[in-house]
Amino acid sequence: MNRTFRNRVHAGEVLAGAVREHRFPEPLVILGIPRGGVAVAAEMARRLGAPLGVIVARKLRAPHQPELAIGAVTASGATYVDQSIVSEAGADERYLAREKELQVGEARRREEAFDGVHRPALEGATVVVVDDGIATGSTAIAALRSVRGAGAARVVLAVPVAHPRAIGLLRNEADDIVCPLVDPGLYAVGQYYLDFRQVEDDEVVRLLRSAHEADPAPAQRNPATIRRDGIALSAVLSLPAGEPPHPCVVFAHGLGSSKESPRNVVIAEALVDAGIAALLFDLSGHGASSRDPRGDAAFIDDIGAAWSWAAGHPAIDRERMGIAGSSLGGVAVIEALRRGFVRPAAMVLRAPPVAPGMLTDLPAGTLIVIGERDPLARTIRATLPPGSSAKIEQVRGAGHLFEEPGALEEAVRLTVDWFVTNIVPAPSPAAGRG
Repeated sequence: MNRTFRNRVHAGEVLAGAVREHRFPEPLVILGIPRGGVAVAAEMARRLGAPLGVIVARKLRAPHQPELAIGAVTASGATYVDQSIVSEAGADERYLAREKELQVGEARRREEAFDGVHRPALEGATVVVVDDGIATGSTAIAALRSVRGAGAARVVLAVPVAHPRAIGLLRNEADDIVCPLVDPGLYAVGQYYLDFRQVEDDEVVRLLRSAHEADPAPAQRNPATIRRDGIALSAVLSLPAGEPPHPCVVFAHGLGSSKESPRNVVIAEALVDAGIAALLFDLSGHGASSRDPRGDAAFIDDIGAAWSWAAGHPAIDRERMGIAGSSLGGVAVIEALRRGFVRPAAMVLRAPPVAPGMLTDLPAGTLIVIGERDPLARTIRATLPPGSSAKIEQVRGAGHLFEEPGALEEAVRLTVDWFVTNIVPAPSPAAGRG
C-alpha cells in the first residue's frame, strides 16, 4: 500500500509548499477542522507565517443510525444536507431542525473549548480551510459555507488527499482547491499515512496555544535594483532575523521564469527560516529587468553582477555565500563559476540540462538535485566524472518540475540542508572555565 505522508506534520509541509505556489492574496488565515485537520493546519500556519484557528463542523446524524451522516453543520449554523439520502434515512424537517440545533450547540461548545480567545478575523482575508483528507466532503462543505458567510474575500480548501467525487462537490463551494493527491481508490484517509494515530482534544488545544504564543520574526524583503553596463536587474533580498552579517544564497532562475519562480520562492523562504539570506533577481529580459541585446549570453554577466552586489551588501557575510541555479540558470551558474564571476562556498544545481564535459572540475560543496523520473537524470549521472567531489541527489518519483506530492518538499529539504551544512557558521564552543 502506498503511504504518501509520514504523518500529519509531513502532510502540512506538503500543503504549505503547494499553497505557496498559488501565491494567494494576503492576509492569509489557516483554519483546521478538528481534530486531525488542526495537526495538518498547525504545520501549514507555522511555515506560511499565518494565524491559525479552528472551524468545527459536526455531522448531522440519521435517525436511528447515528453512524450515518446525512449532512453537517458548523457553530455559525452554516449547513449542508445530502438530499440524496435524507428521505431514505427517514429524516423529516422536524427531525432535521432538532438535530441541527443539537449539533450547532455542540460545535459552539467545542470551538469555545478549543480556542475561545484567539480566533483570527476572517473578513477580507484569504481563508484556507484544512483537513487531513476527505472521503465524502460533508463537513468540509459546511465549513466552507461558514467561512464565506463570515466575509472571507477568498475561500480555499487545502487537503493532502481526497476522493474525486468529493472534489467535484467541493468545487461548487470553494474558490480554489489545493489537493496534491486525488485518488478514486480512496476508501479511508488513513491508508495514505504511515502514522495516522488519533488526535486528542488536548493535542488540538496545545497546537493552537503554541501557534498563538509563537512570536515569529518575519523576514525582511528588500526590493533592490542591480545595475551593470546600463542594464537594470530587478531583485529582492530577503534577510533572516538576527544580527547581520548573514550567510547568503544567490538564485539564478531558469529560462522564461523570473525571481517569482514558485519553486525558488519556496526554497528561498525555507533558507530564510534557517537563518540564511536569499537574493532572488530577474535575469536580463525577464520579469522586471531590462533587456540585454545579447540575449542568453548576457545571463552569465547578470549572475556575476548579482553575486558582486550581494557580496558588497553590509548585511551579507561575503565569506559564507552560496549559489543556486535551476534548469538553464544552473548551466549559466556553471559558466559564471568557470569565468571566476562567482566563488561560492556551496552550490546547488536543480535539474540543469548539462552537456558532456560541463560537470568536470566542479568544486567541493556542489550538490545536483534531480527528479528520479526527469529525462535529464541519466545524462547527469553519465556526465559527472568518476571521483568528482560533486554529489547527486535524486528525488524519488519526481519529474523535472518536482510537481508530484512531496517532491518539492524533498528538494527543498535537500537544498536547505546542503547550504546549512556548508555556509552556516558552526556554533561557538562553550567557553572553558578558568
